[in-house]
Amino acid sequence: MAYLLPRAVLILAVWAMSCLLIHRWWPEADATIFVGVLLCWVMGGIAYFGYLHKLRRDIAALERARGLSIDRSVG
Repeated sequence: MAYLLPRAVLILAVWAMSCLLIHRWWPEADATIFVGVLLCWVMGGIAYFGYLHKLRRDIAALERARGLSIDRSVG
């Protein structure tokens, strides 16, 4: 949950900023526009953070293969 919560807050924050800009520049916008913007941010966030997660896993696997892994359980 600690991994997901900050990302969800980030997605909601950028969605809110997008909605404020849309409402300011296009006051008569329909609610469908705001839902569409939310879906775009959610899909983009899933793709971006999923890619970052995959990169971290790949880097960790390469470090283990090279014997460069750091034992973080000590200390």
